[in-house]
Amino acid sequence: HGTRMDNVKNNRSFVREFLEGETLFITGVTGYLGKVLLYKLFSSCPGLKEKSVYVLVRGKKELSAQKRFEEDVLEGSLLMKGLLARDPSIWSKIVVIEGDIAKSKLGMSVDDYERVAANCSVVIHMAATTNFNENLRKSVMLNVHGSQRVLELSKKMKNLKSVTHTSTCYVNATRHGTAEIREKIYPLSFDPYEMIESIMKMTEEEADAATPGIIGDNPNTYTFTKNIAEHLVAQEKGDIPYCMVRPSIIGGAWKEPLPGWVDSLIGPAGLSLAAGLGALHAMPGYSSAVTDIIPVDLVANTILVAAYHTAVNPPGKRFPIYHISSSSTNPVTWGNLACAVAGNFQRHPSKRSMARAWVGLVPPHLYPFAHKVVHVAPAALADARLVVTGQTPKFVKKAATLDQIARSLEFFTSHQWFFGQHNLLAMWQSLSPGDAELFNFDTSKRNINWEVYFAYFCEGLRKYLLKEISDEDRQFFMSKL
Repeated sequence: HGTRMDNVKNNRSFVREFLEGETLFITGVTGYLGKVLLYKLFSSCPGLKEKSVYVLVRGKKELSAQKRFEEDVLEGSLLMKGLLARDPSIWSKIVVIEGDIAKSKLGMSVDDYERVAANCSVVIHMAATTNFNENLRKSVMLNVHGSQRVLELSKKMKNLKSVTHTSTCYVNATRHGTAEIREKIYPLSFDPYEMIESIMKMTEEEADAATPGIIGDNPNTYTFTKNIAEHLVAQEKGDIPYCMVRPSIIGGAWKEPLPGWVDSLIGPAGLSLAAGLGALHAMPGYSSAVTDIIPVDLVANTILVAAYHTAVNPPGKRFPIYHISSSSTNPVTWGNLACAVAGNFQRHPSKRSMARAWVGLVPPHLYPFAHKVVHVAPAALADARLVVTGQTPKFVKKAATLDQIARSLEFFTSHQWFFGQHNLLAMWQSLSPGDAELFNFDTSKRNINWEVYFAYFCEGLRKYLLKEISDEDRQFFMSKL
């Protein structure tokens, strides 16, 4: 593939044609990104064959994998429900495989393992624990061993075309500053195999105690284990066609499935909602620091295009990495986000608002004082009122939870990074006009206007998380489905 100009022959979508001809094995489909990727896959590739999308799902409590997938992903999501109503044949295209990335052979039965190896040709690995405070040993089992097991299964696939692994830009979180972080693997200061061995010898309690010493300058166990996973996969992949997509902080949708679509409190959604409802007024960090938010639909599109691109341009021993982020092409600051959220919720207060929405970023050394003044003191007063009326106090406890969340993000709100996108832009340039339209992941100002995006995002928080939706909106929403 040359530049886009070489592909102006027609409006064909080569990515769609490719995906419709393959059988996919996808992990992580019950997560926010996973649901959006499945929606995109089924809505943009109606020609997918019967039994062509194998999804690995872990059963939960009394729910089998099949039941959990139906409840969480298909029935539980208005979007998929609408898609299934329009195209009932989607049911016949999905094969739910019971499994668990933390277990040997991905927790799959022998028959299922062999069936996937025999039938699947494109692998998309998104399953991980994204909990920043996850126990280190558990994080290794899911993020490191899980990735190794997906690689092991991929190597057994007779018709393998490509493997696309979702990592995170923040594997290089320690490289903050003004220097560009490139789409490559930077060396570690330790042997990853020895590190994993020593962590796995510990109990969960021992690992908890040893975590700060082990992760060093890394902000949390998530970025630390995702980084190790990249190194091990790079060493073990051999010449199988394997690529890595590193998203930055995933936010609500830009265009698809619907502008502002958000169904979980991950990334910036939780804090934005707390600020919008007037519960959060201070955050540790700097308002001038560049945040790196990326809409979820652009990430899903990048993954699907990377799966195609890696198959049609086999990288051999190379290991292509793509940064899907905004800091180097279309930067926006934490201050911009805070102002947009507060302003939007002031103009359109939620029915559940506790106080007027306003929020400021406070330098980290002053934050503990600010927290006491704007969160703890009002919470203590509110609790005193509850106690006087014979009710159970709860607000100081809630202020402590907010504080915990704010502090877990402090590393990201008080530093900035600039993620280079040379590989991503080259891949974007190689797309046909049809593909660029259908699988848009243009992060530039030409595509994303942050003011409009934040308005959609706040509207999405109210509509899809708080379920506050007008009759007129509901009619529009149902017509879109």
